[in-house]
Amino acid sequence: MNKSVPVLSKITDLIFDLDGTLVDSIPGIASSLREAFLSVGRQMPLADLRAAIGPPIGIIAQRLEPELSEDEIVEIERHYRSSYDNHGWRSTPLFPGVNETLQACIKRGYRLFIVTNKPRIPTKKILQYLELESLFKEVVTRDSRSPAYASKAEMLQELLEKHALTLETAVIVGDTMEDCEAAQVHHLPFIYVTYGYGSVASPQFFVERFTDLPSLLATEPLHQEEVSA
Repeated sequence: MNKSVPVLSKITDLIFDLDGTLVDSIPGIASSLREAFLSVGRQMPLADLRAAIGPPIGIIAQRLEPELSEDEIVEIERHYRSSYDNHGWRSTPLFPGVNETLQACIKRGYRLFIVTNKPRIPTKKILQYLELESLFKEVVTRDSRSPAYASKAEMLQELLEKHALTLETAVIVGDTMEDCEAAQVHHLPFIYVTYGYGSVASPQFFVERFTDLPSLLATEPLHQEEVSA
């Protein structure tokens, strides 16, 4: 059957992941995780956190140390949240060019949104600290509602409905397969940022630097391609 290739030059709404896309969360997360592991009498295993960042902290801890008991995971989550919400979040720099690029996107008429697994409290603190909060029409976190969202796809569903976002108007920008899969669930185009924490095989659209995003969005309309049913 014929399937239209997304036309990025017609996009008006940009939905961003946060960790690994706009900000480098590893320094703050690593520091608070080390404290949390120590709270249960364990040393945090040496690991490349880039491959672990994304899911809720309990899942990250279990990936780092599969032998953790349920009680240890609960205590690590509790101690991590206290540490990160208190001071760990401050060690969260922007990736190069993010502020300037977001400002440029707004000047070009784009509406900006965030969908993130990071809880609401540190998300708000980080965005305020980095002077980014006012740039976004809405920021959706896992705990933006009670009960919490089960997945990014579910978070995205509510955002799309609330702001009437569609395949023709919106694109997801992220760094992990979870971001890509959430986009696929809702038939939205996905732009993979290669400098982030995840790995996405053969993405249709990608940027190696965040500053490349406006140029990609301004590309000429793409032709239709034949896609087998």
